[in-house]
Amino acid sequence: MQQLNHKLTRRVLATALLAALSGSALADGFLEGRKVETRIYGFLNGEIESVKAEGGPTPYGSRGRVSDGNSRIGFAGSIGIKGDVRGLWQIEGSLNNFDEGGINGQGKSSTIESRNTFVGIESKRFGRFIIGNNDSVYRSLVGSGGALGGNLGLSVQGLDVWNNTSAQLSGNADSLFGRGEARYKNSAHYLTPEWNGFQAGASYGFDEVRDTGDDRARYSLAAKYSLGAFSIGAGYDRQQNTGVDVENLSKGFGFRNTSVSGVNTSFYKVLATYKFPTKTSVGLGFESGSYGYALQSLPTPGNIYTALQTGSMKQRSVMASVSQEVGYDVNVMLAAGKLGKLDNTTFGRADDFGATQVSLGATYKIDEQFMPYVYFTRINNKSQQNVNLGQSPLHSNKAGTDDAFLAPGNSPRAFGIGLIARF
Repeated sequence: MQQLNHKLTRRVLATALLAALSGSALADGFLEGRKVETRIYGFLNGEIESVKAEGGPTPYGSRGRVSDGNSRIGFAGSIGIKGDVRGLWQIEGSLNNFDEGGINGQGKSSTIESRNTFVGIESKRFGRFIIGNNDSVYRSLVGSGGALGGNLGLSVQGLDVWNNTSAQLSGNADSLFGRGEARYKNSAHYLTPEWNGFQAGASYGFDEVRDTGDDRARYSLAAKYSLGAFSIGAGYDRQQNTGVDVENLSKGFGFRNTSVSGVNTSFYKVLATYKFPTKTSVGLGFESGSYGYALQSLPTPGNIYTALQTGSMKQRSVMASVSQEVGYDVNVMLAAGKLGKLDNTTFGRADDFGATQVSLGATYKIDEQFMPYVYFTRINNKSQQNVNLGQSPLHSNKAGTDDAFLAPGNSPRAFGIGLIARF
């Protein structure tokens, strides 16, 4: 693993050198007459927190820690081809786990991890097409992280005003909302040009490995419309041969998905944001998930045959946010959400899988590059639910392993002070 980290570091340094060359020597030599643009971007986001998660069978006791708020560094560029047609490239990496000595709660020690990395082509007439490792349009075009899409770390305000902090409510499978948002590996993505405020897109992730024997390809569709300070978007996401891990669900490991032959998991959502002239921003979102499952029945004295029962569990969530700018410097922000009952569950009661979360705090913008902030978030999980903190989640069981998880019924809380520096 140490050797791998050294290789990744050398690749990043080589990319930085290539970016510098492509902006100078290459532009004057091999690419003479073509417009070449390169840039370096990112942010570092650190938090000092007091966290705990109690209420379940194995509580996570109160303790202090330093957490990473999804810090990253990226190198991006474009090369003029003909007319308005441009070639695109980007290499982006997470600066993960600086908060835990380079090792996270699941025992992983990568400190530079691949994020949105792609190559593609774009024109104002035909849109954008890219291939690589990138957020699906369910996340990038109509995501809850910022401006109905993206994941920009408190720099662009969207539905989830606490994106990229422990107080976020959305963005991954363990969140209360945005549980269908994901980054597709081995994928292709297309975005239409923007036309009178309307834009649409599609993503497809290939399952080349098929390590379970099934094709677990994933695709998503999304569209959004913006008119002045108002934006609305909708999206759909579907993954083949994927469903609820009913065996581990019955063992008390919590709700999780795995490879299940012949069933699918899908999501759809609708969300909207609006900013009033009073500098008050509001957001509202709804998401519905349909989780396939397969249940093998055992022989009984009256029936010596086994049978495979398939079906789907359904769960819905809503969230809302409001923020108020106070002068130029201060922004007070509140977000709240609810994850409803799990209909058609094969274990426990449907109401046992609900959860609520509330996050409250404020940011203080010193300038465009540096901003401190303070927050408090509280998640209340019912007895079979384990919604977790958005960044740096808590693991009360099997900590330090790939199978680490938060015990169902544990309800995380976090109070923190953060600093984000952008470049």
